[in-house]
Parts: sequence; C-alpha cells; structure tokens
Amino acid sequence: MRRTVAYALDFILDTLDYSPDENSFPKNEAELLMQPSADPMSKEHFCIVVWNDDKHSFEEVIKLLCDTTSRTREEASVLAHHIDENGREVVDMHTSVTRVIEIAQAIKQIDLGVTIRRAYDTFREQVLEVIIEWLLDLTRSRLGTDVLITREVIAAELLLPRRCDTSVHNEHVPAILSLPDVPNPVRLDTMFLYHTRLWKKLRLSVKEVFASIVTLSHDHKLHIGRIPVFTF
Repeated sequence: MRRTVAYALDFILDTLDYSPDENSFPKNEAELLMQPSADPMSKEHFCIVVWNDDKHSFEEVIKLLCDTTSRTREEASVLAHHIDENGREVVDMHTSVTRVIEIAQAIKQIDLGVTIRRAYDTFREQVLEVIIEWLLDLTRSRLGTDVLITREVIAAELLLPRRCDTSVHNEHVPAILSLPDVPNPVRLDTMFLYHTRLWKKLRLSVKEVFASIVTLSHDHKLHIGRIPVFTF
C-alpha cells in the first residue's frame, strides 16, 4: 500500500515540476518552444487550456470559444461548464505553433486566463485529477473495521522525502526540487509549494486530503502548521 501511494505522490510532484505558477502564455514561437517540458520527444503538439474566473459569464465564454476554436454552440457550452466546474479545460489542440498563439491571444483579449502547454505535459496534468481523487477516496475508506489505516499510509508517505523520477527531469528543474528555504523537505512541503499550480477542483480535493490527515496526530498538526512559514 505504501509503495503504491508513494508512486502516486511522486508522479503528482514530478508532473507539477513543469506546471506554470501563473496563467500566462508565451508571446512568440521561440518562447513557447523553450518552455520546460517532461516530454522526452519534445513533440510540437500543443494544448490550449482556458481557466475559470469570476469575471466572465457563461455566454461570454461560449461566444469566445465559438469564435476562436470553431466549436459549435453546444460543444462550447459543454466546455464552458467544464471550465466552471473543474477550474480549467483543454479547449483546442494543434501542431501549429502560430495557430495556438493566435487563439490564445484572442482569448486573452477579454482577460480570460489561458495557457499553452505541450500536449504531453497537459495530459499528464489531466491524469492528476484521477490520482488525487483516488487519494481522497482512500482517506474515506476503511480496511475491515479500521478507519484510519489508509489515512495513516498517505500521511506517512507525505512526511517522507520524494523520490524524483530522473528520467523526466531536465536542466530547468533542479532549482525547483531543492527547496533551499525548507530544511529536510518532504513530499508534503512540495505539495504545499505547488498548491498554486493546481486548479479549482484539484485544490479542493487536496485540501480535503490534508484535512483528513491533520487530525491523525500532534506531529501531523505541527508539520502542516509550520509549512507556510517556509514556503510563502
């Protein structure tokens, strides 16, 4: 159980190493191609991701998607609801760098959050939704009559150092991994540091996971309580 949970947590962190802290997009082709990526093939296949906010109505987003991505109104409506519910959604995918930048710029004109990422990195991030929901389910599970054991497994692995997948790391990542301001960093430290890289649905799920383990012991409360001092 611990090995499986550890692998899941490290996959989450390895993926978020490459995720942006802010909803911004590259202004030109060279900047886009220089983005850090875990894709070993560096394939030029890109996703346009639109992020949720409280400033735009459904009608504005639907019209924008119809105008910029050639979606039907029905398709755009489904995407708009996914953006609102999940916090973000992939709205288009292209191999043309020029095309993805044009679409992103058109979306940005109404001050809507948009990012462009390689498809490889984007779909790794999509997998995080499944993994984090699975971890949340484990915190609500029981083994026989034991209602704490799965939470204890997750908590134990969160309080251990991560084991980095060196096969996906490149020269852009070592500074991210070192956490110089955090003595003896563990997985939980990095999860807190990467909180801003998540989107609405995942942030809420991760908060529930943290809330479920903080009540396990005094040590867990102390560790979670000290993290903001070092990371923010």
